Amino acid sequence: MTNVFGLTAQQFETFLLILVRVAAMLSMFPIFSSRQIPLLARIGLALAISFMLFRTVPPIPLITNYGDLAMATLAQTVLGAIVGYIASLVFVGIQFAGELIDLQIGFAIANVINPQTQQNITIIGELELAIATLIFLITDSHHLLIEGIAGSFSLVPLPFIGLHPIVLDDAVSFLSQSLLDVFRIAAPAAAALFITNVALALMARVAPQMNVFVVGFPFQIGVGLIVLGISIPLLGIVGPDVFHGVAREMDTVMRGLRV
Repeated sequence: MTNVFGLTAQQFETFLLILVRVAAMLSMFPIFSSRQIPLLARIGLALAISFMLFRTVPPIPLITNYGDLAMATLAQTVLGAIVGYIASLVFVGIQFAGELIDLQIGFAIANVINPQTQQNITIIGELELAIATLIFLITDSHHLLIEGIAGSFSLVPLPFIGLHPIVLDDAVSFLSQSLLDVFRIAAPAAAALFITNVALALMARVAPQMNVFVVGFPFQIGVGLIVLGISIPLLGIVGPDVFHGVAREMDTVMRGLRV
């Protein structure tokens, strides 16, 4: 194989590994991995980004052994999957925050289909996820993900990666930070609903003849929706910081994947 599409074998292998890494990242990144985006559009985006990066990435030494080439391809897939998963954790956390609120209000019994993942999700969880997605796009945070793809080739040069133990520590640290963000988002509504439940419990003790379930269920819904409406702007404050934190965490994880 000396010439493929006007490329030498060395250039073709370099482009192939770039494409594999870019495609693996996009398949995991929020928004870009959505099933609402046609598969051909996602493939075209991966090819376009790979083509633009091809001239900026130094060509790798020619790999003549097919086993080594397969290992290099697997390494780029693993890198893309790890970094993409780290980036997607923040949206999973925001969705989980909405599900916690649903559980407190009593909406957890009602599910809708998430068009991105084709999975069941609670109503407020879907609402929080949709608002977070809009904030993500409005603040141009998706540009940070594309910049992260381009910067990954400087942080982790082709063709191989190294799986250092620090990567696991970084992932656990980011997971704990994501859980903290969950509680920051869900705290106002969850606290208000907890106080409401305590008040209803006291009323049940004071007036046993009152049907607390009949009275309490609509009361919980009303309090939950009011507090939720007041606290939704919190996403606009917390969101940009959280999304910029994702870019920093991607950088940290990729540094741990160097050979």
